[in-house]
Amino acid sequence: MPPRLASLLLGLFVTLTLLQGCASDPGGDAPPSLGRVSGTISVAAGPSRSGVAQPLAAVEPYALPPGADVVPGEIIVRFSDTVRTASVTTLDVGGVALQAVRPLALPQTQLYRAAVADGPATAELAAELAARADVVYAHPNIVLQPLRTPNDPLYPLQWHYPAINLPAAWDVTTGSADVVVAVIDTGILHRAGVASQTHPDLTGRVLPGYDFISDPAVAGDGDGRDPDPYDVGDNPGGQSSYHGTHVAATIGAASDDGSGAAGVDWQTGLLPVRALGIGGGSLVDIIEGTLWAAGFPVAGVPANAHPAHVLNLSLGGPGACPPFAQDAFDAIAAGAPRRAIVVVAAGNENQSVANSTPANCGNVVAVGATDLRGWRAPYSNFGTRVDVMAPGGDLNADRNEDGHPDGVLSAIRFDGPGGGFGHAWYQGTSMAAPHVAGVLALMKALDAALTPTEALAVLTDTARGLSASECGRPSGAECGAGLIDAAAAVRAVRDDDIPNPGSGAIAYDPNPVDYGADDVVRSIRLSNTGTAGVDWELAYFLERPDNPGTMLDGSVAFALGAPTSGWLGAGASVTTAIEIDRSLVTAPGAYAFDLLFDVDGVFQPLTVRFRTQPPSLAPRGPMAVFTMLETDTGDLELGGLQESSGFLPVFDFATRAGANTVFAWSDENRNGALDEGDLLGFYPDVVWVSPGRSVSNLHFEVALVVGTGETDATHAVAAGDDERVPAWARTAWRLREAMLGE
Repeated sequence: MPPRLASLLLGLFVTLTLLQGCASDPGGDAPPSLGRVSGTISVAAGPSRSGVAQPLAAVEPYALPPGADVVPGEIIVRFSDTVRTASVTTLDVGGVALQAVRPLALPQTQLYRAAVADGPATAELAAELAARADVVYAHPNIVLQPLRTPNDPLYPLQWHYPAINLPAAWDVTTGSADVVVAVIDTGILHRAGVASQTHPDLTGRVLPGYDFISDPAVAGDGDGRDPDPYDVGDNPGGQSSYHGTHVAATIGAASDDGSGAAGVDWQTGLLPVRALGIGGGSLVDIIEGTLWAAGFPVAGVPANAHPAHVLNLSLGGPGACPPFAQDAFDAIAAGAPRRAIVVVAAGNENQSVANSTPANCGNVVAVGATDLRGWRAPYSNFGTRVDVMAPGGDLNADRNEDGHPDGVLSAIRFDGPGGGFGHAWYQGTSMAAPHVAGVLALMKALDAALTPTEALAVLTDTARGLSASECGRPSGAECGAGLIDAAAAVRAVRDDDIPNPGSGAIAYDPNPVDYGADDVVRSIRLSNTGTAGVDWELAYFLERPDNPGTMLDGSVAFALGAPTSGWLGAGASVTTAIEIDRSLVTAPGAYAFDLLFDVDGVFQPLTVRFRTQPPSLAPRGPMAVFTMLETDTGDLELGGLQESSGFLPVFDFATRAGANTVFAWSDENRNGALDEGDLLGFYPDVVWVSPGRSVSNLHFEVALVVGTGETDATHAVAAGDDERVPAWARTAWRLREAMLGE
């Protein structure tokens, strides 16, 4: 259960007394106005998060962020419940007196002030206070700044930028005009010096590009290759996509200019390369356009005066990676003038990216798509070849209820009478890739020498991993490193906190390696994608500091007979295997560590994840199984219930006829409230019950409720106007909607 959902459940005092007032009939025939439901309940293997088993996250003490501003001398202190805070008017910490300023708007929490002059001294006092047994937490009163947001009027509709933490990234950098991003696509709605043929969001942003479409019938502009990459449309007689303009404006629309929409990077130069036209584009045109954009010579085409730092290919098709394409990407990785980074959309077929090219090629950053929730979009391709995820949208949803579809909003042109330049919501991994390209441009603005390997290491190291349920796959690793975090990425580059990816051209499959809760041995394939041989050795692993416990010696080992070192020639591969022993970790939970490969004398990390099996549960109860119905008017009704003083593995009770949803709650801590440590679950499908009839053989699981805290939404539910339906029942209904994404 996500913390957001868990928090909706906490603080609601659900008592068995409330339940006793509802229809309950564990035996006998149902009256004609009622039906019956029956079935069995079991306990899930682990805590409930989004309906799947997931481990509890470790809770770390508050740490003052590096470089944070604080109010000198001011410390926020929360005492344990055993302390009478009104009597603690002064504190003495190492001879320094702290005076209570006032109680704060949370229980047991007060603000204190000491006569110290700077942040470090304040932080030191807070750390000493936090170590006291009667203190829950103590930390400085930090100073926050407004996050930079553009004044473009359509920016509030661009939910996809806050989704990747862009406002905080813009506080670090808005980009550099010295950075160039190439858009290999349908061309662009921009003609230098002609305002009537230039989309306003692209004014002042576009560099001289080239049209690489060889076939005039595909180009639709009357000729073949030429120096004019203007997008004349890809649908004669109908509404064209203007796909390249939509992509380019996402990367770098003119921003903070009081008009239109915003782009990820506010300064970068956009290099249009037209390679797609009516019906798509040929591999030769696409790859030669890509090479030209990266600064390589192409016969018959003038040299590119503005070689790109980042190349965006929001395109693809079925099949394996063509050797011609792979050769091109290898050449770019090895010798592009500006160490260009190639970004490719993963594809929209809801299948393994292994079947979509060029995303399945080496030396590219393959990007999958997420929806407004940060979950994998239903169309997005997946697989361990996906590197990262970014917002691609979902036009079939409006989860933020702003009256608009949850697509990615960017620039296009509307054809036909009354048309003109405007903006539209699109969805797809084509929309996700330019988010990554834009963030890479921001990173390049801070360090133009950033290599593709270093850039990818930063993106994956700072991304937020998706769980198996959020990814919609058996493992979250099939969504790569997860959803990019623009702010964390640019800060890492600014602070030179770049993971050392090594100097060798070694690719790993899978990457990262996810053992889940059950796998003991997994194979890892090492491939040399470079042009020269390398020596490799794997001898160490490095624990992550936020693991819930310690990984003792022997917890990671080579599988019997697996190679531990060797020499890999250009294009060669080797497979090793690593074994995990979960009995040698000191606490249950989710772990991550880095396998450190020594590649030609440079350590290159590979992320590995695993989790322990949660402890088995011996459920105690008391327990209630109940049904909820939604009427034609949208109101909720409580259909019926069965309760027990202990755990209820088998249920059979009467309920009102209609569309029932069956819930179960076991009050494991026996405090009369639905809260952390209890068991909760619901049957995943609506159960249609007819008068006088029974529905049997229903089976579902209950799982541990995890998470803490309350939200305004909790209070709003608890204080609902309709007192005929208890607050716990309305909350259970909302829980079902949220967990099913409705």
